[in-house]
Amino acid sequence: MSRQFGFVGILSAVLLAAGCRTTSTLDLARSPVSAARVQEIVRTHNAFIRTLKGEGRISVETAEFSQTGSFELALQKPDTLLINIEGPFGIRVGSALITRTGFLFYSSLENKLVTGQSNPENLSRILHVRLNFDDMLDLVSGGAFLSDDARTPDTTVVDDDQYVFVYSSGITSRRYWIDPSTYAIRKIQFLDRGGSVSLEQSFGSFGQVNGSTLPYSIRVTQPKSKNRVSLKYSDLVVNADSMPAIPAIPPTAEHIRWE
Repeated sequence: MSRQFGFVGILSAVLLAAGCRTTSTLDLARSPVSAARVQEIVRTHNAFIRTLKGEGRISVETAEFSQTGSFELALQKPDTLLINIEGPFGIRVGSALITRTGFLFYSSLENKLVTGQSNPENLSRILHVRLNFDDMLDLVSGGAFLSDDARTPDTTVVDDDQYVFVYSSGITSRRYWIDPSTYAIRKIQFLDRGGSVSLEQSFGSFGQVNGSTLPYSIRVTQPKSKNRVSLKYSDLVVNADSMPAIPAIPPTAEHIRWE
């Protein structure tokens, strides 16, 4: 990948810098932040999490509908994610078991079982936001740097009293907002070739879980399609010995295959 900081990256950095607070307490000239140190902390955090169990509230918003329910989530690295969703009054809405190679999604309301490959197209139909499998694992456990961004940022600025690392790969760029006290990722923006935000991930309400700092609030947004998925954990457990299983699927369920 080219490390040249292209026009889009330069324009993004200029626009971002123009909008920064003038009263920020952070001073890059006096206290420069080490991107290598930040990335090391993020990698160590991600490596520490082998399994993760959480429950809370989930909301899905699109241009066509808005739904809210409760969820139970179980992550087992490197290749398994289970999500159970309930609606009002404990009504089971559906369950999804997603692995690196395939998935099954059962809709309780329609009594339909959908299976297929875990490609971004199929996952976006389930989640209503476009993510690949690794993006999804990183998202629910607190965010991560792209492998292409495991290097010195093309530029670093300060916004809203947070460090912002900006990376460019020629026609696209990424921005990472970093908490100066914990070096945790607070927000990630993915910009298209025109400089518009195509996807945004944000993380908040951080707390300590088994010695690891984790966000209890996670949101992913696609501004152009107006799609948004929000998770608000009420409980989190890291590196538990046992993991929940997908609920039983009735033999009468209609089977559908997505290629």
